[in-house]
Amino acid sequence: MTTESTPLALRSPSTGGSLVLLPPGTGRTWPRRLRNAMGVYPVLFDRLDAALVYGDADQTRALHRFAEAYGLLVEPERHVHSTAARGALNAGARRPLRDTRSATWGLQASGVLDSPYSGRGVRLAILDTGLDLQHPDFSQRAVRSRSFVAGLPVHDRNGHGTCCAGIAVGPERPRRAARYGVAPEAELYVAKVLDDDANGTDGNVLAGIDWAVRSGCAVISISLGTPASEGVGYSRVFERIAARALAAGSLLVAPAGNASQRPDTVAPVEHPANCPSVLGVGALNQSLALASFSNGGPDAVAGGMDVAAPGTAVLSAAPRPTLYQVASGTSIAAPFVAGVAALIAEASPHARGATLRMLLLKNARPLPARRRLAGVRMVCAP
Repeated sequence: MTTESTPLALRSPSTGGSLVLLPPGTGRTWPRRLRNAMGVYPVLFDRLDAALVYGDADQTRALHRFAEAYGLLVEPERHVHSTAARGALNAGARRPLRDTRSATWGLQASGVLDSPYSGRGVRLAILDTGLDLQHPDFSQRAVRSRSFVAGLPVHDRNGHGTCCAGIAVGPERPRRAARYGVAPEAELYVAKVLDDDANGTDGNVLAGIDWAVRSGCAVISISLGTPASEGVGYSRVFERIAARALAAGSLLVAPAGNASQRPDTVAPVEHPANCPSVLGVGALNQSLALASFSNGGPDAVAGGMDVAAPGTAVLSAAPRPTLYQVASGTSIAAPFVAGVAALIAEASPHARGATLRMLLLKNARPLPARRRLAGVRMVCAP
């Protein structure tokens, strides 16, 4: 188990920061230019050719003048957070699935238990509130970890990160629970990008993505977001960065959000899941219907929800002394999809990036149209 120290622990009080997209392959040549233009030195994400700059109003105006002169994209940095599900589960005609003594209902429904694959040899990153590295289900496991939150270690005091890591890569035979992990032999990388209250910024997230891409992670699970306004569209900067990660062989997976109250109100998919190059994930309940809280477009698939996965009453790991918890939300469904992506990546060793995304969507199973889910597909194991 390896915990890396980092000089890049980001802090953003306002945020007051600006994201800057740099031309591909030129990231290292721009920091000095930005400093000369603004008087402050940027944080560089060199693998993504992007930067984060904090400055006062005059410095920010100088940045925009500089960006316009050189054709650079600039956007304000956003606050992001993990999402907690709310609202009742959707009713369904099908008898609800249940956990057994051997495995959770989600593993049963998606065919994980019948898959010959375990994620062996596939690097999977969890960007969240960290991980309880001493949890009995993870303490003997090789885990590479790094914190990108100023003043905080990787250790998870919130529980959200440990829960998400457990769903994606929990062990085949947990110490005191039924099996809850999708890809038990995947190589786990943990980036703490949210603080102990599960809050963070775009900068934290980009630092984690940059580290995961440089580490060769085939799958990056980002169970966080921030609300997107109807009709505003997705972040152009984040979309370009996600496309660069995809081209480098890393598939980004993110939750659609939990602000809906179906069938009356369907909220738009959140940032960054609404970016076309990020795989947006909706949540299914135990009747295999979309959970009432799950975001998405009015026709259920528009606006960035690419696939759905188990996301209500899901058993997973929790920090000591609790050890286990049951959670709901699209942020719970996202690591489920990430785990399945690791199984597919093992089954197809040369499939990475866009090819891995295509295989995952191709392998997904359509849900019945009678549930008003025409076009929605449930992720399935290979």
